[in-house]
Amino acid sequence: MDEFEKRLKQDAAAIDAEIGPVLQRRLDASLQGVEPLRPAAVRKQASMRLWWASSLTGLAAAVAVIAILNWNRPGPETLHSEPVASSTVPDLVEPLVVPPGLDVRTADFTRPLETELENLRSDMEKARETVRKDLDFTF
Repeated sequence: MDEFEKRLKQDAAAIDAEIGPVLQRRLDASLQGVEPLRPAAVRKQASMRLWWASSLTGLAAAVAVIAILNWNRPGPETLHSEPVASSTVPDLVEPLVVPPGLDVRTADFTRPLETELENLRSDMEKARETVRKDLDFTF
């Protein structure tokens, strides 16, 4: 690598380039017409507005999800209602014949939704606490 570097330096030293007066004037004029770039001042107020907007949007979305999940949810009085007598339910489907030795259980589809709702509630509570700490308010 040292030999290659030496040859490059020798070649660079051997280059004899001159800029003509016309090109020199054009370069000087273009350099004088250009202003140096100044870094834009960081505006804390704009970033704070963006933070507020994103926080409130997330909070509104979480509330909307909770409201949609609870919209058609049956009340506590309908969850534990008395079972319907089998004589009033028409036989539209043949009874399921289960082979002996097979353990068949009813699937519980509401438990994952209830768990998700509890997770959403805890997330909302954490978000509320974070906003309270950020605002330095005590409710």
